[in-house]
Amino acid sequence: MADLAAQIRHLVEQERARFDVPGCAVLVVKDGEVVLAEGFGRRDRDRDLPVTAQTLFPIGSSTKTFTAAVCASLVDEGHLEWDRPLREYLPGFRMHDPVATELLSVRDCLSHRSGLPRHDVLWYAAAEGSLDRDDLIAALSDLPPTKPFRQVWQYNNLLYVTAGHLAGKLSGGSFEDAVRRRLLEPLGMRRTNFSVVETQADADHSQPYVRAIGETETKEVPYAPLDLAGPAGSINSSLEDMTPWLLTLLGHGVDGKPQLLSDAVLADLRKPTMPLPEGTPFDVGTPVGYGLALFIEDYRGHRLTHHGGNIDGFSSQVATIADSGVGVVVLTNLGGTSLRDALPYLIFDVLLGLDPKPHGERLFERYQALLTGAAQAKERHETISRSADLPPVRSLADYAGRYVHPAYGALTVRHDDGVLLGRYQGLAEGRLEHRHLEVFDLVTYVGGEDYRLPVQFTHDLEGEVDALAAKIEPMLDALRFPRQPDTAHLTDELLDRLAGTYRLGPVQAVVARRGDVELVASIAGSEPKQLKPVRGTTFSLDGATVEFLDDGRLITPSGDFVRST
Repeated sequence: MADLAAQIRHLVEQERARFDVPGCAVLVVKDGEVVLAEGFGRRDRDRDLPVTAQTLFPIGSSTKTFTAAVCASLVDEGHLEWDRPLREYLPGFRMHDPVATELLSVRDCLSHRSGLPRHDVLWYAAAEGSLDRDDLIAALSDLPPTKPFRQVWQYNNLLYVTAGHLAGKLSGGSFEDAVRRRLLEPLGMRRTNFSVVETQADADHSQPYVRAIGETETKEVPYAPLDLAGPAGSINSSLEDMTPWLLTLLGHGVDGKPQLLSDAVLADLRKPTMPLPEGTPFDVGTPVGYGLALFIEDYRGHRLTHHGGNIDGFSSQVATIADSGVGVVVLTNLGGTSLRDALPYLIFDVLLGLDPKPHGERLFERYQALLTGAAQAKERHETISRSADLPPVRSLADYAGRYVHPAYGALTVRHDDGVLLGRYQGLAEGRLEHRHLEVFDLVTYVGGEDYRLPVQFTHDLEGEVDALAAKIEPMLDALRFPRQPDTAHLTDELLDRLAGTYRLGPVQAVVARRGDVELVASIAGSEPKQLKPVRGTTFSLDGATVEFLDDGRLITPSGDFVRST
């Protein structure tokens, strides 16, 4: 074992240097025994602190396997059925697609076959405390799919949130309660947690680093709070704590106890449930399919299952070849690095006695090519379609307002000294940089670098700005955010002044107060209907525009009514 550990140790240091990763932690298991569990490099470069086997890292989407395991244990105990529709467990549950509403199950959620694309901005950009998991699940009804239900594999975090939330309810508490009680506590994973605040308070935690597009140096970035999307990726852990988890995934008991996950549960997780689309970028092996929170591939004649994670400043990988009794965990403090992909293959070659392949060299070349391509795309995006010959079609101040999508919430635009500034949910406020006509880029900050959200303002038949369209989900056309009326000026004094009787010859229009901020109108004895604010003293009545003028007239499509004295 000592020689094996030394060989793997050399590989790790060689590849960490190649990929220029500040720090990583590597766990290797063979035949139920730990071959290696060590830290390499620095968890905090500024303070020159080393990575240890106890260093806490966010594991990102490697959390998903915990979520699937909790669901599988509930199935094993008869509390949950894989294929029973979610609407039977969650009253009122709805998807945008009525077929998915009727049939969507936990198995569908965990195998990414709902038809939904990622829609990740919804949870990632949420301001702290503005949404809870029930809100995310309710928003599903207003999120358009891009593919038919159960026909194409499309990665989606929101439905992992849904499945994990349901597992918590069926266990009598939250998702976090269910994972602690069913997995962490029995396995002795005492320092594993779900909160970046708790992680940062721990004396041995890693700092997050990124290499921004177009840059060669890494830089430290803030932790990304993942509480809202917990079942999709909020677990933080260390090699010490991940050791019993890796042994469990390989079907071993821990500390003399029987194996925690039954063979039936492990079989459910490892069974190919959904084929992966052509062109799925497997780094080395041949794709077999996706199970429940596990990618499944053939690697040199061996059945390999794995799931990685990427989140701001961190990348992880948990991989097993169960039939050969080998497993690897890689935790790194550099976001998006392919080191997490290269190391398991290199280590499996050593563990299985296979002729070594140059996986590190090949994956590094691929990684560099992708970084170069991303830099080119960014530069092109920042210069495309900007034309001084196509200025905005109206005053910038006219675009200021609050725009709201039923699922994505509010995007607010304000005008400040000749500049448009925009804020979407919890993301930083940024400039709206003009492209052409009524198209702008909202420039904000995501994951350590600038993020450009293209938006286009639209107007109604009267020429008034009525909405903006935002390219917020890359796989869909821009989504419409209707402009919300500004009602701050609708004081009691103004509403009282607008209320009254107006006449057009013998025809009478009666405007009255209803509630604190609402006006209703009855024309020619019709049933009173709400006057919906549009702007100033302009309102909408059954889709028609009516306007109160200072001279006492009420302008309607039927003519000009004059206020009775």
